Amino acid sequence: MLHQMKNINLSWLCIATVFLFLLSCNGLQESGNEAFKMELNDSLKSEVDLSDLTIGYSTPSLNAPFYVVLSQYIRKYTEAYGMKFVMADGQDDIIKQITSMEDLITTGVDIMILNPLDHKALVPAVNTAAESGVPVFIVDSQLDESADYITCVQASNEGNGWLVGEWVVNKMSDSEIKVALISGSQGNPVGQAKRLGFFEGFTETQLMTRGHSDLNILAQGWGNWTLLGGIQAMEDILTAHPDVNLLVAENDAMAMGALKAIEESGKADQVLVVGYDGQKEAYELILEGKYGATALNSPGELARLVVESVVRFKNDQRLDKVIHTPAVLISNDNVDEYYNPDALF
Repeated sequence: MLHQMKNINLSWLCIATVFLFLLSCNGLQESGNEAFKMELNDSLKSEVDLSDLTIGYSTPSLNAPFYVVLSQYIRKYTEAYGMKFVMADGQDDIIKQITSMEDLITTGVDIMILNPLDHKALVPAVNTAAESGVPVFIVDSQLDESADYITCVQASNEGNGWLVGEWVVNKMSDSEIKVALISGSQGNPVGQAKRLGFFEGFTETQLMTRGHSDLNILAQGWGNWTLLGGIQAMEDILTAHPDVNLLVAENDAMAMGALKAIEESGKADQVLVVGYDGQKEAYELILEGKYGATALNSPGELARLVVESVVRFKNDQRLDKVIHTPAVLISNDNVDEYYNPDALF
């Protein structure tokens, strides 16, 4: 059985690797900049010439589809405004991300967009960039308030968590809910916000509908935001807690990996799976009835808003310190409104 599961893991690792390779190599060809320029006709206009600006983007890694597609969208929106784009990969390592930021400054970027691996460790690097005259914009994650950045664009992660918790309680009715969590990485504020939001939504909905709350978390695993990590974490969870009936993963990639482990264990009818981010493949599983729900964290919308924030900054327009995208839950009730088979993510 162990040998069989290792083969399954290897197969899914290969699939995930090929998927990321195709996205990184070919994804930029799926829709040209002309489409984005058409979108911009109805979007924010710049009164100043931006064509002499170079935007540097520091991604935490390219180990998950979300990060790959977010970088593609940031590039597309940047170039649609006539600005140049360069990117540096932090390779899932704090020191490497700091080095990548230094490299971007050395190459002469005018503005930096950062998706930080850690909300505290990168503060000195951000302050150094600001002191050197490179304004920094944060996207997707968040940074400690002591950092000198212009604005932060992120999903309403706690709001999304609340909606997931509420939906789960209503979906599972009066059942005894035995929860397993698969989190992304320790200390990550986005994952923490999703968890806390889920706890709040779950507990409050139980109190309102049952008059008591019994949030029962049997296990937590760490999947590092990847499909393979979700498989491995779920295998361990099912071994220790075979009676789990709800899996909450902090992104769809890990949730879909967990679903593979659940299916291979013969427990597909026992465990309800929910995730976050609104990945296209999760929508397809919802349509097939194999996946419960996901909450929206659109890389396209994050990219649009952070690049528009750069444009507003260069046009001397007011910017909020934090900009949130709306919290949205997608289930079988509304998945048709969001599913696009041609979407990058």
